[in-house]
Amino acid sequence: MGLGNFLDEQDNIDVLVVEEDKDQRALYAYVLDRAGLRVACANDIASGIESLRRYRPKVVLCGHEFREADGADLCAHIHGEAAFSSTYVIVKSTQANKGLSTRLLNAGADDFFDQTGCIHELVARVRVGIRMWRMHHRLSQAAITDGLTGLYNHDHFNRLLDSEMLRSRRFGHSVAMIMVDLDHFKAVNDTFGHLAGNRALIEVSQVLRRCVREIDIVSRFGGEEFAIILPEATCADARVVAERIRESLGENLEVDELCHYAVTASFGVSDADDSRVSSAADLVDLADRMLYIAKRSGRNRSVCATDVENTQELVYANETNEVEWLRRRVQSLSVRSQDVYSQCVSALWQALKEKDPRTAIHAKNVAVYARQIAEHLGCSQALIQSVYNAALLHDIGKIGVSDHILFKPDALTHLERMVLDQAPIIGTRMIEHLRILGAEVQIIRHQREYYDGSGNPVGLAGDEIPIGSRILLVADAFDAMTTDRVYRERCSINEAMEELHRLAKSQFDPEAVAALRQLIARGRHEFDERIEDTVRAMSASLGQKASA
Repeated sequence: MGLGNFLDEQDNIDVLVVEEDKDQRALYAYVLDRAGLRVACANDIASGIESLRRYRPKVVLCGHEFREADGADLCAHIHGEAAFSSTYVIVKSTQANKGLSTRLLNAGADDFFDQTGCIHELVARVRVGIRMWRMHHRLSQAAITDGLTGLYNHDHFNRLLDSEMLRSRRFGHSVAMIMVDLDHFKAVNDTFGHLAGNRALIEVSQVLRRCVREIDIVSRFGGEEFAIILPEATCADARVVAERIRESLGENLEVDELCHYAVTASFGVSDADDSRVSSAADLVDLADRMLYIAKRSGRNRSVCATDVENTQELVYANETNEVEWLRRRVQSLSVRSQDVYSQCVSALWQALKEKDPRTAIHAKNVAVYARQIAEHLGCSQALIQSVYNAALLHDIGKIGVSDHILFKPDALTHLERMVLDQAPIIGTRMIEHLRILGAEVQIIRHQREYYDGSGNPVGLAGDEIPIGSRILLVADAFDAMTTDRVYRERCSINEAMEELHRLAKSQFDPEAVAALRQLIARGRHEFDERIEDTVRAMSASLGQKASA
C-alpha cells in the first residue's frame, strides 16, 4: 500500500508526504505529526496522485527521485489541475543538484528542503506552506463573496445559477428565483449617509439568510439589489418566501442610524417551468421584469411571473420601459465591477502588508511613482489604474517565499536566489485566476523584461514589452535605489537618476526614465518628502519586528 497509517479517510489534511525511502518517509511523518499536523503518506508518484485527490492536502512534501519518475512530474501534475492551484509544494533537494532545482521550479515547486539540514526546519517550512494555502483560500473566497454583506457576489451567482439550471433540466426539478430591490434606497444614502446605508444592507442580508432554506442561494446582485436561487421550488413556493422576507423586513429590521426609517423592498419572482424561460439569463430577465412591475405598482410588494403571463401589462413593461431597464442593468454592472476590482486589489495588498510591511511600503511608493509616470506619458485612465494596481501588487509573489529567505541578513545561496527570483511567477500564479485583474497580471508577468531584450521571463525588447511593465521597472528601480536596504545604503535622487539614465536603452525604457526626470524637476520637494516618510516608516517597521 502506498498510503501511510497516519490518517483515516478524511479530506483536506495538512501535509502529504510522498517519499520512496521508507525510513525518510517515516521520519518526516513522525516529526510533522508531533508538531500537531495532520499527515498522510505515499511511497511513489502514482499513489501520491491518488492521495492528492483523496485528501486534498494543503502542503505536499516530496522527494526529487523515484524509480519511475522524479519530483518534477508530481509538481507538474499538481499545478496542472485547477483543484490543486493552492497546494504548496516543497521538494527535498540538495545544494549540489542545481540543474534539477531549476527544472523543479519551472514545474511548479514552491520551496526546497535540504535533506542534510535540521529536520525541525522542515516543520517551519511546512507552516509557511500552510499559511500560503490559507491565504490563497481566503483570496479565493474573497473573489466569490461581496465584501460588505458576505453574500455571494454577482459573478459567482451566475455560475451557481447556470449549475442549478443544468441540474433542474437533468433531473426534472424546477428552480425558482427571487429578485429583491430595496425601495427608495438612494434617499436612505442621501439622508442618513452611506455608512448608515451600508449598515442597512448588512442587516437586510441577515434577514434574507434567516428567511430562506439552507439549500437556497442568496447573493448581492449589485447596489441595493439582491438575488435568491431556490432549487427544487416553483414560482408559488418562491412567492411564499418573498412574502416572508417582505414581512420580516418590516418587523425585524432595526438600524439605529436610520432613526426608525422603515426599509421596504420590492420582489420579482420567476421559475424555470415558465414557457418564457429557456436559459439562466431568461430566468433572471423574467424575475427582473416582475421586479420592475412591482416597483411601478407601488413598491413594497411581490409580483410573480404567473400573475402577469401574456398580459398587456407585461408587454407594456417590455416595450415602454426597455430603456430604463437597460440603464439600471448597465449602472448595476458598473458598480459591481468596480467593487470587485477594488476589493481584490485591497485584499492582496493587505496580505502582503501582513507578511512583510517593508515590502508593502515599497510597493505603495512604486505604485505612486508608476501612476505619475503613466499620467505624464499620456496613458488612458484605464491603463493608469492598471499600472497603479500592478505596481501595488508587483511583489505579491513574495508571500510565497519562505521567511528565512525573505528576511535573511546574509548573502543568499544560489538555490535561495533561484527561489526569490520566482516571486514574479508566483505572483502571477496567485492572481491569474482573478480575470478582473487580467491587465495587471500581464504587467506583473513582464516586469523584469529589459529594453534590450536581455530580461526575463520571455526576453521581450523595446515596444514588445507592455508599456505598463516598462513603467513599473523604472518606478521599482528608483524606489529601490532611494530606500535603505539591508545590504546597502540608499542613493540620493540625483545618483538614482544618473544610474537610470546610464541604463536607459539597455535595461530601462528611455521615455519612462525621461518622464520621471521631468516629474522630479517639477516637484522635487514632493519626492524628497515621500522618501523621508519612507525612511521613517521603514525604521518603525524594523523596530516593531525587533520588539516582536
